[in-house]
Amino acid sequence: MKRKSQSGTNAAILIAIISALIILYIVFLPTDERLELIGENDTNGNNDDDNGGKLLVEDTEIIMEHFKEDEIEYDLPSVNLYTKTGAENIVSENAIYVKSSAFEQESKEIPFTIDDPGNTENVILSFFAKKNKGRLMITLNGREIYNSEISQVNVDPIRLPKSLLAEKNDLKLEVSGVGAAFWATNEFLLEGVKITADVTDLSATESELTFVVPKSEANNIDEARLRFVPECQPERVGILDIELNNREIFSAIPDCGNPRPLDFSPNLIRQGENTLTFKTEEGRYLIDRIRVTTELEETPSFTYFFDLDEDDFEDIQNEDKVVNVTLHFVDDDEDKEAEFIINGGLGKRSMRRHDDAKWSVTLIKDHLEEGSNSIKIIPQTRLEIRKLQIRLVNKDDD
Repeated sequence: MKRKSQSGTNAAILIAIISALIILYIVFLPTDERLELIGENDTNGNNDDDNGGKLLVEDTEIIMEHFKEDEIEYDLPSVNLYTKTGAENIVSENAIYVKSSAFEQESKEIPFTIDDPGNTENVILSFFAKKNKGRLMITLNGREIYNSEISQVNVDPIRLPKSLLAEKNDLKLEVSGVGAAFWATNEFLLEGVKITADVTDLSATESELTFVVPKSEANNIDEARLRFVPECQPERVGILDIELNNREIFSAIPDCGNPRPLDFSPNLIRQGENTLTFKTEEGRYLIDRIRVTTELEETPSFTYFFDLDEDDFEDIQNEDKVVNVTLHFVDDDEDKEAEFIINGGLGKRSMRRHDDAKWSVTLIKDHLEEGSNSIKIIPQTRLEIRKLQIRLVNKDDD
């Protein structure tokens, strides 16, 4: 009897373990499968929604764009580009005295700055030599550029070599030594000391224009074009460069006085602010009648497909059920217009609403077919749709 009791205990433990495993298996099943297994998910294959109908299509967070025009133009202001070269006074000293004797040396250093050496030409040192005994020696940035006796007051201007010039410079003036004549003194008294230069101002050789393109347009541009009229003198201007958002779209000397159309890739236009840059390094340009034109693709349409099986189609033809299309909008105070094309033209419906946050339409049975069906929505205004549903419902519930 003791052996039978032990055997029964082991069987009970085995049954308990198997039961626990089955329970765990059911718990971790997906919800639909679990409910179907225990008999609580009786859908009969109808995909019933919460309103008692059969949900055929559902879509959410939809933006349907509409373009009132096929072509959009941006007229931009005129642009003046020019270089201006003028004489500038870099250094001005009333008087400078330098001397050399057996017992004393007196030189003079003149530091000076050139903001843009590349666009600075004809750098000249000029002065009057009121006293002039010995040789005047001048070095620029450590390199000798002048070593000569001067015998007159009016001295020819001395050109400072461009190759030795930098942004920061040092000009040093000295007098030659007296040699064996230890009792003598070589000296120079220079008055009206000036360093002048011809400086080209490039601040007006570049100009930027901006225009703003909305997202709905930027995503649907088919062609893009720039048009402008360059007023200039061909023999007096350099190359005109045009960039859109830092990408070059033109680089040449244009036909002065004639309109210049220029096609460019629509991919260069971006949503939001766009920058059009004109620049040149030589001459004067008046860029007039600037216009950016975008040609848009056709207004996009939105097509939804749904199936009606034999039973569904029979219920519709018997007028027991209907197909209902419902749009839930984001707002209730914007104009809302659209055209609905059913099954490629079997039927058409129009929607024109303003203060509604929801709109529904029942499709006519003669416009539907057994099997695959389609609804094409062509927006006539911009539509922001929170939810779209196509449902098969009882006619009395419509």
